[in-house]
Amino acid sequence: MSGVRVTKSSWGGSRPGETGPDEDGPTPELAERFLELEATVDEAARTIGELRQNERRLEARLDEANRARSEAVKRIDDLIDKIDGLL
Repeated sequence: MSGVRVTKSSWGGSRPGETGPDEDGPTPELAERFLELEATVDEAARTIGELRQNERRLEARLDEANRARSEAVKRIDDLIDKIDGLL
């Protein structure tokens, strides 16, 4: 992160654009905030992965439910046809 300029809001300096105590990198506070952001992004990526897995599982269950429904409709239609044939 060499060459990163920090502002008053990120390290508490007195003038906008003023660099922090370490001219070669970010201040410890800025580095900590970056690590927190990185952890948040990692957690979001994990959550997205879990949601995608859940979506695939739910789609498979929905497909199975649709197949079962179609089979039930077919069996009911067959029964209705048999009953009509008896009348």
